[in-house]
Amino acid sequence: MTQSITTVLLACCGFFMARGHRQGTSHTVPLTRRTLGMDIVTKQHKLAYFGEIQVGTPPQTFSVVYDTGSGNLIVPSTGCASEACVKHARFDRGKSQTTQTITCEGQPVTWGAFGGAVTINFGTGHITGDCLQDNICMGGACAAGGFIASTEESLQPFASFKFDGVLGLALSSMAQSLDFSIMDRFTSKQLLKQPFFSVFLSEQDDEASEVTFGDVLEDHMASKLFWVPIGGTSGYWEVKIEDITFNEKPQKI
Repeated sequence: MTQSITTVLLACCGFFMARGHRQGTSHTVPLTRRTLGMDIVTKQHKLAYFGEIQVGTPPQTFSVVYDTGSGNLIVPSTGCASEACVKHARFDRGKSQTTQTITCEGQPVTWGAFGGAVTINFGTGHITGDCLQDNICMGGACAAGGFIASTEESLQPFASFKFDGVLGLALSSMAQSLDFSIMDRFTSKQLLKQPFFSVFLSEQDDEASEVTFGDVLEDHMASKLFWVPIGGTSGYWEVKIEDITFNEKPQKI
């Protein structure tokens, strides 16, 4: 019997839970597991899980890490000459029939005017990029949405990544605007069976990891689900911890 790391269920965009009949379905994206190196504190190898998305018409494929700690889709563009960009697949807006220039608040830009640009800082690096809108597909679900096509990326950590970009799955308040939140795009178009996504991560080579949009796969569940409210205003998935238990004994902290 295999042992898995975790099964995580994250609900998104609670407003849509109250809507009527949903016509969408669920979409599962297989995840690839890669070792990124050893953590200097724990002395254990760090793991990354990433999967594929498609952007544009016709679609251009990118491998992205599904990041619950950020809010935007970021992929390198052909306008980026940084070493971190040229080592990865880059989005060519000239090859897409549906790319539009937008502001970084998600507003359309009049013909001939400049679009938006933004710099986003991460814990150990940064990217600068243009704000665009195009068709974005994951696991068979497609919707027009905003994304950032990077024009400059810091060498660290992006040059060392095996994946091309980042797909942010934090709460929509962390995105540039609702147009940049892929979960908001999918739920507002009623493309999903339910307005949440679930993540299954495995340490085993013979057991597939995956992220499912719109449902939770019960085959991966060791117990029944229970729900807790999301708190905070930062845009991260934050829950209140009431106590910690050791050997079934509450610590009353």
